Amino acid sequence: MGTKENQNKRQEPLFVTSVQRSMQILEAFDSNNRNLSLSDLVKTTGLNRSAVQRFLYTLESLGYLKKDQSTKRFGLTPKVMSLGYNYLKGERLVEIATPLLLEARKRTGNAVYLGTLYETDIIYLVRLPQRFLLLESTLPGRRVPAFCSGRAILAHLPDQEVEDLLRRSSMEKITPFTIVDIKGNMDEVDKARKQGYVISSQEQLIGEIAISSAVVGRTGTPLAAVYVSVNFSEWSIEKIKAELVPVVIEVAGSIGAQF
Repeated sequence: MGTKENQNKRQEPLFVTSVQRSMQILEAFDSNNRNLSLSDLVKTTGLNRSAVQRFLYTLESLGYLKKDQSTKRFGLTPKVMSLGYNYLKGERLVEIATPLLLEARKRTGNAVYLGTLYETDIIYLVRLPQRFLLLESTLPGRRVPAFCSGRAILAHLPDQEVEDLLRRSSMEKITPFTIVDIKGNMDEVDKARKQGYVISSQEQLIGEIAISSAVVGRTGTPLAAVYVSVNFSEWSIEKIKAELVPVVIEVAGSIGAQF
């Protein structure tokens, strides 16, 4: 939900501000901030100290946070994982896509992902690494900027929606190869519309080329994108087009045909 839409929601009589603030507390914990003190959370959330204390006490009582008695710092508990599990377990898109993604990994011998657009990010719902390299390469739920990672999906949205997303995005260089200007990104989106796929070279990670194609339902709505990730030093663009692009397009089409 974008900033403007968030503000509109807050003005509605059914909007519960206390729930929003409790979620601010939970969302403050990320890979860079795994353990936070009361003062850290006051600074991060902008809430007053008394409110943060109450939310911390409640979330700890409910089992979503734990407190280290020696450091007085808080961290998430495994209970938060149940929310993500329940979503993935009940999501038809994940159920249908997973066996097709497993087959794609077998056919290509490379890492295969499924990502969906949320706000200005792509969230990976399924991640099947080629081999275990880093822990985060195996975990679903990772968010990456859509402006450089979601062009296959953006290609199925109207120009105005794409431009609005780009303007709301914090377009910062992730690598020296990341395209960060609006015109450059719009040109890449237009290219994706014409080709039906995207080849992104080292924009998200040095040494990686990502090939993606959108999963589109029968109504034309983009639901997600299928990604195959390969090593830059091992694959030429010509080889990618010949061997991987057809697989990515086929798998994305097979998933979309069921919606």
